Amino acid sequence: MNDFLLALGGWLRTTPLLDISLWLSNSWLCTWLQAHFLAIPVLQSIHLIGIAALFGSALMINFKVLGLTGETRSLGQVIDRYQPWMWGGLILALVTGVLLVISEPIRNLLSPAFSLKMVALLGAALVSLWFQSSARARVVNSAMALEGTATLRGTAVLLILLWCVVITGGRWIAYV
Repeated sequence: MNDFLLALGGWLRTTPLLDISLWLSNSWLCTWLQAHFLAIPVLQSIHLIGIAALFGSALMINFKVLGLTGETRSLGQVIDRYQPWMWGGLILALVTGVLLVISEPIRNLLSPAFSLKMVALLGAALVSLWFQSSARARVVNSAMALEGTATLRGTAVLLILLWCVVITGGRWIAYV
């Protein structure tokens, strides 16, 4: 794994991301964020709150599909309850994440862990969109119980793993 991350980091330095990172590091916003002592810790704290809302909501939806929680509610009710929190958390994490990238563009954009995190984030968001819209359509168009179907259960496990990769990738940025 180390060799892969080193090779990915070396390759990232040969892409236009290096020029973008250098340009961003000279921007007024980067300078402002770095000059204000509390800006980055406050952004990181808000970023973590967004991630917590996103991941906690995703867990509740996926745990319902896996039959681990929410016995008194239907899948449609669970999605209705937690979907706004999930997508609101994602928006909060994205906004603060962009600002955090701008605050340290070279460290972030050229990090192989950041690249892996972004790929996992894109995958998790797209699969979540498909999963929730598909589950909602089945709930509306069918009387069958969705909680136990193999496809939904497999997708729920996949989503939990993808969101865990996103979170782990975020922590690895500081160390890779």
